[in-house]
Amino acid sequence: MELWRFGDYKNFTSIKLLAALFDISTPKDDIDGSQVADVFYKEKDINRIAVYCEKDVVTVAQIILKLRNENLLTDKEITFSS
Repeated sequence: MELWRFGDYKNFTSIKLLAALFDISTPKDDIDGSQVADVFYKEKDINRIAVYCEKDVVTVAQIILKLRNENLLTDKEITFSS
């Protein structure tokens, strides 16, 4: 964690930053974490949140594969619920 904080004092590093560092494209293109509450409470769109979470999981999986020096998942290997 010390390495990925880049001198910051927080106890986490964003998925977006790690993906950028490892040159991993992220499928997250709709909402970000700050919008989840509004999507849930105002729009009542749990499916949209589920897809957002699935995209996070795919990005984390890609980061882990990259750290393990393994092949990344291809677009054909990734599906999202609708």
